[in-house]
Amino acid sequence: MEFAAIGGVRLAYDLRGSDENGTVVLAGGTGMPPLVWDMCGLSTALKDSGYRVLTYSARGVAPSDAPPPPYSIGDLADDLAGLLESLGIADCDLVGYSLGGCMAELLVRQRPDLIRNAVFLAGGGRPGPVAMAMCDTEAEMIATLGYLPPPWIRFMELVTSLPSSVLRDDTVEVAKWWELLSAHDASWTSADGTTGQSAAGTDWVRDTDRIARLSEISVPVLVVCFEHDLFFPPKTGRATAAAIPRGKFIEIPDAAHGGLITHSAQCHSAIGNFLSAG
Repeated sequence: MEFAAIGGVRLAYDLRGSDENGTVVLAGGTGMPPLVWDMCGLSTALKDSGYRVLTYSARGVAPSDAPPPPYSIGDLADDLAGLLESLGIADCDLVGYSLGGCMAELLVRQRPDLIRNAVFLAGGGRPGPVAMAMCDTEAEMIATLGYLPPPWIRFMELVTSLPSSVLRDDTVEVAKWWELLSAHDASWTSADGTTGQSAAGTDWVRDTDRIARLSEISVPVLVVCFEHDLFFPPKTGRATAAAIPRGKFIEIPDAAHGGLITHSAQCHSAIGNFLSAG
């Protein structure tokens, strides 16, 4: 990966593919390394469709810098805007997953000059009650301990990434995910990154004023929700899409919050069809 210094924060990025159909930026979720976009096949599918693809590690995610916390969604949005400007990229498509979807919501509202279409994938808009409860819990942990214990992070990712039927009955699949998530500890630059990104998500969830500002988003937005997602359930996703003037909504059945990996083909299809239509 290459590096760019944006506002004093060094960000790692990778830019590959032709730009026959333009550039697509992939913004990951909490602690998500760019490698996940390759694991789920989305970056490859987009490059094969004639897009240039930009992936990057957000502040706090290795090998990017992890400045002292807390962070805000505004910080994450400013980081990406600065990266795009430093690379001379404008009028691109933006796909934000989970926390990246929250950042995408703010960026398309504040900098529509940079983004032509956006996808909020299991993120952005109205969160569900479980997301709010988790953020409150993490804020209390950080206030008490000063950090988030890695076992807590792994367990929460496990129980929210897979549907309850899989968690209950599929021993092999659960073991595979637990092994995958155990390796996730290495994706953080430091504990500052963990607590910083958690603070960003918590402040964003608690900011109820921004919901009324969804109507200010002028670019086309596709809101993609997974049927069993506890953080961004379809009910709230439909409301988010309805509040955006050029919003569209798709629900992917049988998936939970980890649907980007477990239902990657459906994600590719939904995102590819939306971008090509735009």
